[in-house]
Amino acid sequence: MKKQLIAVMFAFAIGLVISAGETSAQSQALRVDVPFSFSLNNKTLPAGTYIVKPATDNRLMWRVRGTGQTPDTLLLASLSSAKEPGNLRIIFRRYGERYFLTGFKTTSYDVALPMSGSEKDLRQSTGNDLAKLITLKIK
Repeated sequence: MKKQLIAVMFAFAIGLVISAGETSAQSQALRVDVPFSFSLNNKTLPAGTYIVKPATDNRLMWRVRGTGQTPDTLLLASLSSAKEPGNLRIIFRRYGERYFLTGFKTTSYDVALPMSGSEKDLRQSTGNDLAKLITLKIK
C-alpha cells in the first residue's frame, strides 16, 4: 500500500512539473504574421501566421508552427541575453526574393539560428555576402 501511495504521489508530481513547463513555454510564445514565403531548415514555408515558442526549458530548441497546414519545425539555436528588453521582433536575411529566418528576439533573449545548407549554397553560388536584413516587429 505504501509503494502504491508513493507511486501515485510521484505521478502527480510529474504531472505538475510537465504542466508548469508547458505554461512557461506558452508564456514565451511569439505570434508573427510573415507576409512572404521563407526558408527554414532547408524547407520553404508559405506566407502566413506563425507561432514561435521554446521546445525545451533551456530554450536551445525552438518550435515554429504555422497556423495553416504547415508541420512544426524544430530549430536548434544559440541564446544570449536581450540587449533591448521588450522589443519583440523576428529577423530574416533576404537575397533577391528569397528570405531565410535568421533569428528572433523575445522579451528576455536574443535567439540566433545557424545558417541553413540551402542559404550557404545560395551565398556561395551568387557570391552575395551582403544579404539585406529584414526585421518584422511582433505585436
